[in-house]
Amino acid sequence: MHHASVDVPSSMLGGRRRVLGVSLVAFGVLIAVASAVVGAASLSGLGLASFLIGLLLVYLHSRPSFAPELVEASLLSSLGNVERILRELGPRTKAIYLKTIDRLDVPMVFLPLEENPAPPSGLNLSGEDRLLVIDPDDSHRTGLLLEAPGASLLALMEKELDLNFIDLGNDDFLNAIRSGMVESLEVAADVKGAFTQDGVSFRIRDGPLRNMSRSIARLVPSVASRLGCPICSVAICAAVKAIKRDLILEGATHQAGVHSVTLRFSGGSTDEAS
Repeated sequence: MHHASVDVPSSMLGGRRRVLGVSLVAFGVLIAVASAVVGAASLSGLGLASFLIGLLLVYLHSRPSFAPELVEASLLSSLGNVERILRELGPRTKAIYLKTIDRLDVPMVFLPLEENPAPPSGLNLSGEDRLLVIDPDDSHRTGLLLEAPGASLLALMEKELDLNFIDLGNDDFLNAIRSGMVESLEVAADVKGAFTQDGVSFRIRDGPLRNMSRSIARLVPSVASRLGCPICSVAICAAVKAIKRDLILEGATHQAGVHSVTLRFSGGSTDEAS
């Protein structure tokens, strides 16, 4: 048996909250006056509590929400530092999104400092906690180890969806990514993904944060193209967590409000890895 759900507009909920808040303020004032008239000290506490709760409800209704411009300014200030690091230290190598082993692992990106178009699978850098990883015996393990730009968004998306992508299989994660990005976080208008034996690809259409996406692509181009912007990166992080394999970012482009992301499996196709 299916039950129809009714969505209550946020404006209506806010209006009810404000009416309740004003009522509690008025009730608190009346109780305080009454307690002073009749000399009942016990009523003064109730009046004060009602007054303060009412003010809080009115404040929550009137407090403005965060504008996309504030989110953009906050992101650009942090991504600008990563941009400078990539310009000064990072060669034109391909970033590798490392598989997560534990449910609580933060998605990480490894950027080799030495040109190598085909790094081996199984880098096994999960125990590393350094920005610059140096291994004199293996050039594949020498490079920058960075937190993925979409790691925080992934954590928020998993909380909103009440799931962990590490628990999902190859057949379920694409639908979960679309639901999380479009419906829960509302950071994209649409997400289309494809999972093949060679890798994963995404086509993400911008939503309310389209201006932020344009600014990131223009002001921090190395981050956007080599690591993926935060919107691209959250989809990649979710895929890596679900597939449980390293993914090499072959390309991330941002044109006309559309993010196009292409990834391939490190070490070969799914058939070769199995």
